[in-house]
Amino acid sequence: MASIQRRAYAEMFGPTVGDRLRLADTNLVIEVEQDLTLRAGAYGEEVKFGGGKTIRDGMGQSQVANGPGDKQAFDCVLTNALIIDDWGIVKADIGIIAGRITRIGKAGNP
Repeated sequence: MASIQRRAYAEMFGPTVGDRLRLADTNLVIEVEQDLTLRAGAYGEEVKFGGGKTIRDGMGQSQVANGPGDKQAFDCVLTNALIIDDWGIVKADIGIIAGRITRIGKAGNP
């Protein structure tokens, strides 16, 4: 099984469960509690866009929500967002329709 150093993973795909981050120029430190971008809790399905990356145009870019009955396409999807709310500190994709957040979880090809 292939492996990657934790720091290299964070630099490539962003923070994940257990990673600690300092907020801007403060002394406040937070820790990611949950990563909703992982399918079935496993690593290895991450999407990386950009020049020289392994993903081709159109792959991993489905704008349809995952899950049974979720057929409406999003207007915009923010990927790998770090969300800080009263229910926790999570990394997730954010689906937006008509200017409103409609889903938080894992976007992409079902």
